[in-house]
Parts: sequence; C-alpha cells; structure tokens
Amino acid sequence: MEWKKLVQIDKEWINKYLLNQHFAQDFKLKIRGYSIRFSGNLLDFNSLGLFTAESIEKYVYSSKQIEELGEKRAWIQAQKYFGKKDPNTDGKYGEVLLFLLVESVLGCPMVAHKIKSLTNPKDQIKGGDGIFLGEYEYQSGKFHSACLIGESKIMDSFAGGIEDAFLSLDRFHNELTSAQFSSTEFMVAKQNLSDDFDLDSVYDAITPGSEEYRSNILVHPIFIMYNTNEINNIERQALTQDEAEEMIKKYFSRRGKEHLRLIQDKLANSSNLQKVFLDFFIIPVHNVQKFRNTVFYHIHGVDYNG
Repeated sequence: MEWKKLVQIDKEWINKYLLNQHFAQDFKLKIRGYSIRFSGNLLDFNSLGLFTAESIEKYVYSSKQIEELGEKRAWIQAQKYFGKKDPNTDGKYGEVLLFLLVESVLGCPMVAHKIKSLTNPKDQIKGGDGIFLGEYEYQSGKFHSACLIGESKIMDSFAGGIEDAFLSLDRFHNELTSAQFSSTEFMVAKQNLSDDFDLDSVYDAITPGSEEYRSNILVHPIFIMYNTNEINNIERQALTQDEAEEMIKKYFSRRGKEHLRLIQDKLANSSNLQKVFLDFFIIPVHNVQKFRNTVFYHIHGVDYNG
C-alpha cells in the first residue's frame, strides 16, 4: 500500500506556521524541535490556532467521509465532537497537532479515527492519541513498515511533559497493563477504521499474531508543547521578527541539547521503552493556556466561559 498517498495533511503547512529548529537522533530515538513563527517580535498563536481548528474535520473523518458530507458540514459535525469542554483540561488539541505532524512529517496516515459516530461526543476513548501505519524512516534513507501509536502532552514544563508521556506509553509495555491497553487500543481502532484504506490490509496490520502485524516495527510519535519564560524574554528584548527568530534559534541551540539529555536520562530508566522507536515533536511556547484558549475560540467562535 502506498501510504504517503493516503495522508490528508500537506507537509507545506509546517513552513507556513512553524520553523524547523532542531533535529537529534540516538539509535531508536529521534527529536524534532520547532518554534511557532513570530508576528513582529511577538509569538502570536492565532495563525497556528486557526489552522489547527480548520483541520479538525480531517482528524475526525476520513477523506471519503468528508467528500460525502461536504467540507462545511464535516467541519460543523467535527466541531460537535470537540464540544465546549474546558480547554485547559481537554487533551484533544494536542492530539490534533500530533495528527498533523505525523501525517505531514513522517508520511504515515492515521488509519483509525477516535469515534465511529458523534452520538456521544462527550465520551472520549482512553488509550493512545492516534494510530498510524506507514513506511517509517528508522535510519537515514532506510524505511520499514511500522505501526505508530501516538502520545501528546501540552504541559507547563518540558520535564513534566516527558514524565507524563513516559508514564502513558509504559502502559502499553509493562508486565501488568500491556495486555489490557494493547488489546483495547487495537480493538477500538478496528471499530473505527478509515474507509480510505484497504480495510482487510489495515485490519491484518493491527491484529496481533498476524504476519502483517509481526512485520511492523512499533513507533511512538510523541508531541510535547511546554512553557518557557525564555520566549517572554525574547518578546521583551527583540525589536523585529528577524531579531526574535534569531533569538529563538539561539535558544534551541542551547536547549535542544538539554531536550536530548533529559529524554536520554528518562529512557535509561525505562527498559520497556528502550525497545521501541520514539519520535518526539517538541514546541516551546510562553503560555500553553493561551494556546489552548486560542484553538477553542477558533473552533467555537466564542471564548470559554466555564
């Protein structure tokens, strides 16, 4: 199956809203750092927040379903799924960004949507934050068929995001809960397979014990957005967009190494996660709550009022 032809998200969106700042690799670990483009000397969430909001129908529906419903109706229906839940506790915004990044950067399409219908939009399925299939570049220029189970965290601190992500992912691998979480994840996925794909092939690829399943490597793409006061400092010190983006570039030249070290230290104490591939997407901001509220506004057209 030509997976890359089945992705819904054009990779060009990244160049419009983000700057690629950092890449590091250590055996089965990859780290990709991005910054949000500045507007003048200010980090403005509106452009990325609007794009995230405008993409929700692709997260909820397959391209065939969108075509059947029409783009406008599909987006309105997807809007119902997101509901008017407190954006500071709603994890779906991180899941959408993870979806956008995995499809566009890794070229691996999401094969199962979180919901089969919108009859109960308040009911959120617990498990990974998206399941994808495709040809994963496990080494430079080398690809292998892979099953990707994602995790997303929008947190106050980078260390907190890493801690939470590792705890969530370990559920799929430790001796006590791996059977429950793995079987539930694949069971839910099978109930919500995208009709953009050859369903038999996808079904086999996520059926433990099948030849297609055994031939896949397991990858966990992980999205982390976190707060740093450095961006507030950049906004105070920079006079122009060029100055601000030069400062954030210098921040990544320092902090990127720290990202790698912190993840390596955490990984050293997680024997289960040393066995699988981890692919991090990291975006620092100055106010994660403001980002969440911006996305909420662009989805619902009103501010969250509790």
